[in-house]
Amino acid sequence: MLPQPLKSRIITGDLGNVIRERYSIKFRVLKRLAGALCLSLLGLAAVTHVSPAAALPGAAVSIKPYRVLLVVDHWSDPSGLVVNSKTDNFQSVAALLKAWSVPFDVLQLDQQHLDASYLFGRSGSIRYGTVVWVADPSSYGTQDIASLEQATQAGTSLIAFNSRFVDPVLERLLGLKFREFYTATDDLHLTGEHYITRGIGSAEDEMPPQKHDYAVRLWVQPTSANVLITQGQHPVLTANQIAPGVSAVWLGSPAQPELGSSIFWRNLLFRSLVWTMGYAVVPNVDFDHSIIFELDDWGTADKAFLSYWRYVEPSAETISQYLVAPLQQHHAVASAMVDTGYVDRQSKRVVSPWAQKFTDLYGLNQDYASTRQGLKQAVAEGLLNIESHGWTHMNQDLESPPGPWWTADLSGAGSVDGWYAEFDDKLRGNEVPAVTQMFHMKRSLSEIQQDFGEQALEFKPGNNSWSKTQFNNTAELAARVGFGLFHGDDATYYLTPERVLDMAGVIPDFTTGYDILDRLHSERWPAHPDGPVIVGFHDRDIALDHDFMQKLFAALPSNYKTLGTNEYIGMLHTQVSSSAGNNNLQLTFDQDSHYCTYFATHPSSWQLWLSEPLRQQLMVSHTEVSVDNKPARKMNASESQPEMMIIDLPPGVGSHTWGLIPATHGNNP
Repeated sequence: MLPQPLKSRIITGDLGNVIRERYSIKFRVLKRLAGALCLSLLGLAAVTHVSPAAALPGAAVSIKPYRVLLVVDHWSDPSGLVVNSKTDNFQSVAALLKAWSVPFDVLQLDQQHLDASYLFGRSGSIRYGTVVWVADPSSYGTQDIASLEQATQAGTSLIAFNSRFVDPVLERLLGLKFREFYTATDDLHLTGEHYITRGIGSAEDEMPPQKHDYAVRLWVQPTSANVLITQGQHPVLTANQIAPGVSAVWLGSPAQPELGSSIFWRNLLFRSLVWTMGYAVVPNVDFDHSIIFELDDWGTADKAFLSYWRYVEPSAETISQYLVAPLQQHHAVASAMVDTGYVDRQSKRVVSPWAQKFTDLYGLNQDYASTRQGLKQAVAEGLLNIESHGWTHMNQDLESPPGPWWTADLSGAGSVDGWYAEFDDKLRGNEVPAVTQMFHMKRSLSEIQQDFGEQALEFKPGNNSWSKTQFNNTAELAARVGFGLFHGDDATYYLTPERVLDMAGVIPDFTTGYDILDRLHSERWPAHPDGPVIVGFHDRDIALDHDFMQKLFAALPSNYKTLGTNEYIGMLHTQVSSSAGNNNLQLTFDQDSHYCTYFATHPSSWQLWLSEPLRQQLMVSHTEVSVDNKPARKMNASESQPEMMIIDLPPGVGSHTWGLIPATHGNNP
């Protein structure tokens, strides 16, 4: 069943205010979506617009480039690097494309001029399989929209999402004309059968109720497009067949929070992408039942002197019995978020935590060397990833007023929370300079390598505090030093030096602990079919309650499975591309040795979704599979399902190829 829709915001004032308010809403497209489309294998049925030649043996296979151009009005980051859910209304679409392993470029109309140079390569071939149009200006000025029509004539398809498309070329491509705004609470209805809407209205993917939804919507008038879903007399989803294999789809979703919690809109966008592109490749993972465990604060100094955060750092024996054993029992993995810089008040220096063995202020025997031993053993057994929680978990300036902290009373000024935030100076109301943040990050990376022999790929700042302005943005800086994922409890970012992408709406996260486990309420979690849920807690939870891990597993749904952080980062960073040579469909999976290090010793699995026309064309004769250019073999029955195929790749970083090729003469079909 779908979650109950969130009540839409009622806008008052004249129509001009209505329209301005409606377009000022930062619609977070497809956020926190329910259901798992990738595991819902729906029955085959006939669809419209299938070229008769598509099923002919020997017909040329037309494979579009596996890349999308995302056209947007505006990008808040002047450098075109950081995509933020709070300031960029295209963030949710971008996050879903990344989650679906669809490579994409962003073109911002307020800064760039659309023309053929973006849409065509030097040889004259198209660069994109589909253009996803989420822009909605009142005028396109001097933009060369005609070049988009030229691209469609060469094979590029189009998806317009919540756009008025006020341009004659866009109107012609979409087969629509924008009429006016409207509000209605009528139910949505299917008009017929189509690949994009297959399964809509079933128990797993029912129509979202519209009662009490007073959103301002777009009323369009079809000229040549087929209307697939209506709301009364208003089209909501249309498809226009421009040419064989080339389509233009328009989705008119309400720009309201309801949009982000509905499997309905998420599925329509995904299936529209498959329909227009011909295919899509996604990780073969049941994300809707996947969870990442993060245990914070390993190696920090504060547990030995803060009255409100005191406990014994878990020893090797405690780790073995109360962390490793439960993980083994439940076939689970976790991530240890480690700080490698111990702030020592006696020497007034940052030293190694793993050399600390002493009796603390509260009479507790601390043995950090034993902690390191236990963590290393868990890593060796394949149960733990070592990730970065920063360097010291402490303010970067321990000297200036209201310091020095070194001699401050730990019952007074020395206990203030701001001293224990490393990447945002909450104490003084300042951000931490970029150069200082990067120094701390680099120390963390090098010392984790020195202490554990591991490459940390996730960065999680302590105290859930980090700097957010353009030049001090902690997530961007983490990307620059080589991290592949940033998680700040209330924000998760995909990281590369070229893109820092907020994954809000794809990866929900929650915090728990031994004394607040009853607040976890997993039954209330939003569905997350495209990314895992992240649950964070601390080393203190197994220190203060040895049975915490068992209680945590008991509090989770039995069908949830853990996912390793490095495995997930490897999936996000696998770059998929396609080529069509010698009448074959060939996919290339580039898994570099840094971000995708997990796959050096582990296989990976993917789903290849095919639109019905392309599937019919391929399945007639392309019944053999070749992996990494090895001799072709017949496709196994388990590899082909009603709407998708399973691609299994062997261990090893670098480039993997997977090809679907015509059957060899003499082989049985």
